[in-house]
Amino acid sequence: MPKIVDHEQKRKLIAETAWSIIESKGIEQASIRAVATAAGLSPGALRHYFSTQDELLLFIVDYYLVREYSRAESLAISPHPMKAAKEVLLELLPMDKDKRTAVGVWWVFAIRSLTSAALQRKKDELMDGLHDLTKAVLELLAKGELLPPSVDVELESFRLAAVVEGLTVLALLRPELYTSANIERIIAYHLRELSG
Repeated sequence: MPKIVDHEQKRKLIAETAWSIIESKGIEQASIRAVATAAGLSPGALRHYFSTQDELLLFIVDYYLVREYSRAESLAISPHPMKAAKEVLLELLPMDKDKRTAVGVWWVFAIRSLTSAALQRKKDELMDGLHDLTKAVLELLAKGELLPPSVDVELESFRLAAVVEGLTVLALLRPELYTSANIERIIAYHLRELSG
């Protein structure tokens, strides 16, 4: 009788293995060959699931996002608008080891999306999601009457996204300066400045 293979379980194993390699050795070490070996598969068997490294990268990003969405759903966000805004923004930033790993993956993904149509669609979707979140933060502040009526919410959502992306890059490149404590102080200061 032929062996029954749970393909979704196998893809999950591959994603978890790839993530483990990325965390311990960096994304440049997560080649198809390295992931296959660590997952106990041949490179040919892994290519049955992911024919290119871009397909594998896309699956890893999706796997991480699903994991993060599940975690975020269980978070208790403050009922106080200013505190809630800060909490939401800090969730987007690399405040711990797992998120710093995700940032490294994101930047490799974003750079590769410049030459890959499949990755570009996902990159655009993620960037749209960031803008939706920054706009939601501003609307939360406005609803709590913490945002002056003169603020252009559309324009400010782009500026807030730029602050988040800028801090993300700087935390990756200069973690000794852009520590979790400093990132939190910058976000708190920016929100106070916004609320006038």
